[in-house]
Amino acid sequence: MSWYTCTPVSFSGGPDFFARDSGLICKGFQSLGIPCKSIMPLPNHPADLKDDLLRTEFNNLENPKWWQSIGAKYVILYSWGHPKYTKVAHAIHKSGAKTFVNLDSSGLLPETISFNLFLRIVLSKEIRKIGPILGIPEGFLRAIVSRYYNIINRTPGRVSHLRTATAIGCISPAALSLWRIWARKYAPELVERFHLVPNPVADYIKYDPNIVKEDSVIAIGRWDFVECKRPALLAKVIEHVAHKRSKTIFNIYGTPGKILTDWFTYLPSDIKKRVFLHGKVNHLHLVDALNKTRICLCTSSHEGSHVSSEEALCAGASIVAPLRPELNCMLWYVAYDSGRLSVEDSSSCLAETLLLELESWDRGERNPEKISNYWRSQLSVTAVVKKIMSLLD
Repeated sequence: MSWYTCTPVSFSGGPDFFARDSGLICKGFQSLGIPCKSIMPLPNHPADLKDDLLRTEFNNLENPKWWQSIGAKYVILYSWGHPKYTKVAHAIHKSGAKTFVNLDSSGLLPETISFNLFLRIVLSKEIRKIGPILGIPEGFLRAIVSRYYNIINRTPGRVSHLRTATAIGCISPAALSLWRIWARKYAPELVERFHLVPNPVADYIKYDPNIVKEDSVIAIGRWDFVECKRPALLAKVIEHVAHKRSKTIFNIYGTPGKILTDWFTYLPSDIKKRVFLHGKVNHLHLVDALNKTRICLCTSSHEGSHVSSEEALCAGASIVAPLRPELNCMLWYVAYDSGRLSVEDSSSCLAETLLLELESWDRGERNPEKISNYWRSQLSVTAVVKKIMSLLD
């Protein structure tokens, strides 16, 4: 076997793993008739799909002879370019295999943006986590320490890691720009190795003209991850929009957590009957829901990429999200008449943006088939795999 994907972290290797990211890329190669397996370190997990997965001791990943022993000629390495996985990247390179490194990052590093912007991002995160009284001094300290720690301690390892790559994937145009800024500062010879290669979407996610797009909005996330997913913001936006539109349905998928559960309990009955907390469901159920919805709403504070938004686009839905530097992937997702961003990151502005997008659908200004066809050409796993193959040839 020549092709492998590798994630140097022991995630569960079940169906969810093979529905996204490096696991899905493995499946994408297989669908083209190219043998491929995913590699992860031990321990095993109960849900592992053993026919598609190779587990090994982590030390083997840092051993060139081990990579030679499995016949690796091409490796897609989901390592984020992190210095702690530099030995893995070097081992693959020394084995003679060609490596594609996926960065899966927004590119917002202390080295790529101004200190003022970096400080605002860190302050915002700390205030969300622990409140302004402790968050402001904590944020200032973290921003200063992180900036110099990254440059002194992480940048050399990251440079060494990425120099082993034949090609390097950035998951959005904004991320590509930022990573190239980084390369021009620290490793100019790498600039041309950076390419736009998004995280993939399964080929079976596509617009189905036989399924009517309902007057509905979908939101997908781990809502118990409060700092990132911001369920309180989601609740305020939905309640505001539901008061303005009496027929729009709101479907919320993923572990609801305490905030959404409590909110749902006390919703007015006329709104409550149009809001559904579905919890976590299997991927095919989610795909069916995406086929029926008009809009996917993202309330996250930060994402490198937002796979749920990507999947929604491929299913012919449009995207609404706040305009935030930490969500720079959304600048791409709303292009080509496929959504809009809230200029201000507030519940009132985001709700108004969602209302505007719903009205665009009412007027027939959104074409789900056009949205799906364009984004599948960019995001489908077949398109992503073919791009990776062309970069490693």
